[in-house]
Parts: sequence; structure tokens; C-alpha cells
Amino acid sequence: MVDNSQSPNPSIMRIHGIPCRPGTTPEMIEALPRLVAREKDFYVVPYPKAGTTWTQEIVWQVLHDGRIDYRRIDVRIPWIEGMLYPYKENPYKVSTVDMIEKMFESFPSPHVFKSHLRYQLIPKAPDKTSKPHYIYVLRNPKDTAVSFYHHYHFIPALKDPPSWETFFDQFIQGEVNSGSWFDHVLSWWEHRDDPNILFVKYEDMKKDPQAAIVKIANFIGKELAPETVDLIVQQTTVDAMKNEGNANYKWIANAKGDFIRKGEVGDWKTMFNEEQNKMLESIYQEKLTGTGLEFDLNLK
Repeated sequence: MVDNSQSPNPSIMRIHGIPCRPGTTPEMIEALPRLVAREKDFYVVPYPKAGTTWTQEIVWQVLHDGRIDYRRIDVRIPWIEGMLYPYKENPYKVSTVDMIEKMFESFPSPHVFKSHLRYQLIPKAPDKTSKPHYIYVLRNPKDTAVSFYHHYHFIPALKDPPSWETFFDQFIQGEVNSGSWFDHVLSWWEHRDDPNILFVKYEDMKKDPQAAIVKIANFIGKELAPETVDLIVQQTTVDAMKNEGNANYKWIANAKGDFIRKGEVGDWKTMFNEEQNKMLESIYQEKLTGTGLEFDLNLK
């Protein structure tokens, strides 16, 4: 269950093949899929840096008819496995399996949750009749990698974040928080025909945010007036969310830069060299060929 032998960073503990932060135990990770997901709850579950915060805010505003909630987004929308991480600003801290279960059960339903867990570890309903809603955002792995790299520089606890070259190697080996992008995406994509899982591409959301919001609203059973859709579009732009501290994690002490950075399509070209580009595309072909999942790897 726990294996550090293959990690280039020995300070990172791996549980069930997933890099975890210090203090996490196998029992804590194994408790997560046993948590009972409720039918009216909503889960935003992408791999990190695929538009998670953006989608969280869209879902929240869809459910509340475009009203902005000025509470911190991590208070409104609990991060399930984030309960295990002992950073001081964490609003929901747990240190035992019993605390995990009690904390999770304390959130009223319907509720919105955030998670970066693979499908196998996400809380699920106890039977087939009650199905919570899961929203998975798919983002080009190249842009995801670059955004994730900059996120490592944002985190105050990382006094010496890795260079891009080191981070790129760790990313393609799955030696970053949340593990392999390929394994994570495919763990969810295998369930693409499940009616309670919605897949949305980040690039499509950027191209036509109105259509993406309507698609999400329809999925969660919410009918919105066109003017409400337009309002949510305006209130969830990169600039709007960056300026509104409740979604930009401005309360994190000693953070370096903005949590919400660019949100651009094609930013990978500012970082990738030719060798890295070929390497990622080779792994992409190996892992995704025949799965039915495709990305335009050369956007912009």
C-alpha cells in the first residue's frame, strides 16, 4: 500500500500508488471511498489545474441563480481529501478515520464538493438507485502540466519548488500530487457512459462559456434564464475570479502570486521544449490510443 521506492522525491509518501502529503495514513485514504455520497450532492472532480476552481464557482452560481457568495470557496465547497492536509488555513481538518466520517456527514445535503481523487477512491452512493452528480473537466495535458508547475510555486510550504525540467519529469512519471494525469483521466473516462457523470472539456468551456454553463445546469437539473447564464459568464471570468478573493485563495499566508493565474489555452508553448513535447505526445499515444478520448495537443 505504501511505497517510496520509485519516487524521485523520498519525502513524498505514496499510498495506493498516489503521492500523499506527510501525516496521511493508508487507513485515511481507504476511508474515503467508504464515505456515503448522497443523491442530491455534486462533486467537481478533475485532475488538478484543469479548471477545478472555475467549475466549482460555476456550479455554485448555477445552483444559486447567479448569486455570488463572498465566503471563501474552500468553506463553501469542501475539498474531500483536503481534509487530510494540515495546512493552517484549512477550514476542515481531520486526523483520524472517525473524524473523516463525522466531518463528511456534517455537511448538509444538497452540497457541492471538490476532489482530485481517482474514480476508485471517490465517495459513492451505497446503491444503484441514488446517484450523486460528478463533473469531470478534461484539459489538454500540456497546459495542465504548465499550470500545475506554476501552482507548485504558489504553495508557501514549497520553499524550493522544482525547476520546470524536474517538474516535467515528475509529471510524466506521475510523481506529483494526485499522481499520473493519464491514470487519473482514464479512471474516470472508463465510466463515461454513467448517466451521473458529466465530462466537459476545458477548451470547450473557454471557447463557449455560455454553452458550457447551460450544459452543466442541465446536468444538475437547473433551468436558467438566458440573462442568468450571461451573468454567470461575466462573474466567472479569469479576471472576475482573480479580483474576488473568495475564489483566488488570497487568504493563504505567504503565497507566491495568484492561485488563479492565466487560464489560457496554449500556454504550454511558453515552457515545453521540443524534446519534452515529443516525449509527452509519445506517452499520450501509448496511453490514450483506442480509448476514444482525444485532445488537440497543438492548440494555439
